[in-house]
Order: sequence, then C-alpha cells, then structure tokens
Amino acid sequence: MKNIPLKYVLYDPVLLKGIQWESRHDRSHTDIAKRVRSQQPYTVTIIIDNLRSELRSKKEYVQHTRTPRLSLYHEALYQFFTQEYDQWNRSNLYLQWLKKYQILRKKEGEKKEIDEYIIQCELEPRYKKQILQKYRKKTNLMKPRYRIDRERYYRLPAPINHLDWRNPYDNLFIWTEKDKKYVRRGGSGGSSQRESNSLCIFGFSIINQRQPVPSYLFVYTEKNELRFVRRFPSLTVPRYDIGSNYFLPHEEQKKILKGTHFLSWESFAKVKKISCLDSLSA
Repeated sequence: MKNIPLKYVLYDPVLLKGIQWESRHDRSHTDIAKRVRSQQPYTVTIIIDNLRSELRSKKEYVQHTRTPRLSLYHEALYQFFTQEYDQWNRSNLYLQWLKKYQILRKKEGEKKEIDEYIIQCELEPRYKKQILQKYRKKTNLMKPRYRIDRERYYRLPAPINHLDWRNPYDNLFIWTEKDKKYVRRGGSGGSSQRESNSLCIFGFSIINQRQPVPSYLFVYTEKNELRFVRRFPSLTVPRYDIGSNYFLPHEEQKKILKGTHFLSWESFAKVKKISCLDSLSA
C-alpha cells in the first residue's frame, strides 16, 4: 500500500473537454474491451469532499431553484383521500382512475395532466365540502406555494457537469472513436451507476493487461474546486463497489483485475489520506 500526497498540481484541461455521452451501452465487459481497446481509453476518478457547511445556502456554491408545490387545498384533498382508504385500497382505486382518465385525456388532445382529471372528477366531489368547513381562511387555500431546491454546483465541463450527489466519487471512462470522445460514468449512488462502474472497470482491466490504460485522479473540494492530484501510467480506480450490480465469479474477477491498481481514502466526508493498493484484497 502506497500513500499518495495530496499535492494539487496543474493538468491538461483537454482531459475533460469535448466529451459526449456514449449511447450504445454495451451489455458486457468483454464487449467494452473489444470495442474500446484501440480507442485511446483512459479513466478519470474524482473523489468528492462534502460541501463546507457554511456554504450550503450561498448561491455561488449551490444553485437555488424555485419549484411550484401543491396548494394547501390540493394537499388537503390528498390528505383526506389517504385518511379514508388504507394503502392497498388507495393504490387500487388510484390505478383505476389513471386508466379511466388516460382514455379521456387522449380524446381531449392531452391538454391536461391525468392528475388534474382525478382532482376535479374524483377528489373534489368527495372532499371539497369537508375542506371548506375545516379551513376558515379560504383565501390561503388556493394561494400558490413554492419550495426552494438547492443543488450543489459541479464545476466540470458540460455535459459531465451534473452529478448524483449520493456518490462519494465520480468515475469517468473515456475513449476516442472516429475523432469523437465518449464517456460512461460509474459511481455508487444508484444501481445503474454501480452496474456501469463494475462493467467498465472489468472491461478496461482486460485492456490494461495488453496495453496500459492511464488514469487520472482529482479531488472536488469542499469549496467546489476541481483539483488534480496525480496521473497513473496504468489503470487505477477506486476499490469500492467493484462487482456490485454486475456479478462475476470471484476467480474470474481476480483474473480480470490482475494488474489493476486500487484507490482507497479517508474519509468519505473530507479527504484526508489517499492510498493505492496493488490488489483488491490488500
């Protein structure tokens, strides 16, 4: 195990520019290995620090979006509905309404959402009178309401500048095909991300056994700053989540991953120490 000094240095911005999402989505790691092996593949790993707590409400660091939410009246309609029926009967009844008003919506040219039909034709006749009796200030019932959504900025070039923030790291698998650069993203935040992460690591590992696949390590800091840490001459990826949602027998995994190096770090809240392992079991 080797510790990697956290010394941030300059990098070639071409690494992350001019990239587009790959849309073919190979079904197996061997498909990826065959298609990408002669296409100048490389990986980029970005370890993500938590945003500093005092910056979470500042617009320079977090995008604020004003999103409409249900009025107090419409919210009350659904509350009365959930109080009258248990979950099983509620789900079945709502499913019947969805089927019923989907037909009507198509006949009327799909000018309204199905939920609008359900509110007007099913919920209001049942509960409007009760709601008007319950609330004295009728003017507040229909007043527009909003919520403020906050999403941390991910200051990378488009289109890779949006991220599922459940991920403590971002894995980018990049190659050039017919003079265009393509990327697939892996992470730990969702099942499809874990599947892509495992599938691409296995595929790139096969390539790495024949020809070195360079890897680049960055840290996205607690102040939304992208900092370059190090270039590795051969494939080096996070040790986490490998095999998740894309299963291979243990012995096959060991054979494929031979020659691949693995990153681990402390901690997942703020990076304090990064280590590089020669094998996944180390």
